[in-house]
Amino acid sequence: MNIKWAKYLQETPEYDTVTIDKNYIIAWKEFLEQNKDKFPTNELVIITGNMTIKNENMILEYALLKQSEKTIKEIEFGVTLSLFGKEYFTGALRTNKNCYEELLPNDVRLDLIDFGNDRYDNYQLVIHYCNEINYDTDELTVKELQNSAK
Repeated sequence: MNIKWAKYLQETPEYDTVTIDKNYIIAWKEFLEQNKDKFPTNELVIITGNMTIKNENMILEYALLKQSEKTIKEIEFGVTLSLFGKEYFTGALRTNKNCYEELLPNDVRLDLIDFGNDRYDNYQLVIHYCNEINYDTDELTVKELQNSAK
């Protein structure tokens, strides 16, 4: 199992304290090895990590475990973030285009989600789905879809 931080984080000096810490990767590897039988096979699996406050932003770390044969690059996933038992954010999150290397089968990508500027640490993140997205295809806007339906 190969575990790496997202490419854009490795290239941003601001994150060096986390991305070059080998003990951090070792801790993730130990956790994933101990729990690998609990994860669904042949799927994308997201495991949430710690929530931290950085420059007044709530940042949640997560690991994306690739358990299928196809390589992927970008993803979209639907989430609900609850703070103190109340929904704070519900919606779809997409990884940014060209910020990621391809994720090979049985590899893990560590990444961060920035949820804004509230100062809470009692949270729960529910992942509703996680799908590969392809930025090579043209996406129709809602207006284009509505106009074609007329």
